[in-house]
Amino acid sequence: MTMLTRRTFNGLLAGAAGAAITAPSIVRAQSADKIRYCWTNTVTVSAQTQHTLKNTSIGASNGLDIEMIQFAGGPPINEALVSGAADIGSVADFGAVIMMAAGAPLKVVAHQSSFRSAVLATTKSGIKSLSDLKGKQVYGLFGITAYLNAQEAVRGAGLKVGTDVNFVNIGTPELADAVRSQRIDAFFMWDPWVTLFEHAGLAKVISQSVTPAMVLLARNELVERKGGDVLKRLLRAHSEALFYASQNHELTNKWFRSLEPAKSIPAEVIETASTFDPRWTAKSFTDVRSAISDTGLASMQRMADWGFGEKLLPRVPKVPDFVNLDIAGAVDGDASAKPFDIASVKINTGN
Repeated sequence: MTMLTRRTFNGLLAGAAGAAITAPSIVRAQSADKIRYCWTNTVTVSAQTQHTLKNTSIGASNGLDIEMIQFAGGPPINEALVSGAADIGSVADFGAVIMMAAGAPLKVVAHQSSFRSAVLATTKSGIKSLSDLKGKQVYGLFGITAYLNAQEAVRGAGLKVGTDVNFVNIGTPELADAVRSQRIDAFFMWDPWVTLFEHAGLAKVISQSVTPAMVLLARNELVERKGGDVLKRLLRAHSEALFYASQNHELTNKWFRSLEPAKSIPAEVIETASTFDPRWTAKSFTDVRSAISDTGLASMQRMADWGFGEKLLPRVPKVPDFVNLDIAGAVDGDASAKPFDIASVKINTGN
């Protein structure tokens, strides 16, 4: 069990909002196509994949000059994409749905990673199951996929939201402090923070979902650049980076822990949290798929309907109108015919 101080917890979770937090890291390649890629160091498998893009020769070997710009959360990434300050970004699935509802000139072009969200009970609460939440308050950050998952879990247990169980909106640093001091009974969160609370002995999971996803959201200009060839090479590089990470856990977990807000997360927490994405244990390059499944698209449409009902969205977007998976599908189709030579990857100097 790891004892975590208030400063450590608040520092770990403060990355939910904010602007760019580090200087851009650039993978240079002569005469390569430039791509400005925004990312966060907050979600397992997603983070290790992006560190691999940043720290290896994979981008350059695909004819790309990738400018990796780290942000502290999804909202500033969306802003960068809309303003034209970035070409592509890694965002949570509901973050992408928010941009769809706004009618932004962006397309979801690939699945990036899957992660766990959960409803947890604090250790001292005495709560053992969802049914024990009747008459209780469940704390967490509204407007995210984990909030939807938590509501679905409560309703699935036969409880009524707003009558049997009340949800309370709270920022992540405040939530961390409340969990550490055991001032609340129940809350919802996502990984790696779910695993972090479990590992510290502060809470236990009473319901979980592994449907939340990170997706790649691109400006329409990038989708169309050179007839889609630039995006195709980027998605190929992304698949190679993910597979490389899946075969090099210790190294890429170390990279994850090299930057905030993950510096104080124990390595075993990152490894455990990562295993909820099946591609973290990929056996071959063909196990890594870029295209979003029909189930994933249906989940995003459900989020759109839910978000409008919760008054989080101004309208219900038609998800297929804001998705282009043709290029991702082509990348997946090429995986068998064009094997990835993982031994050819070179680590950039200093990493």
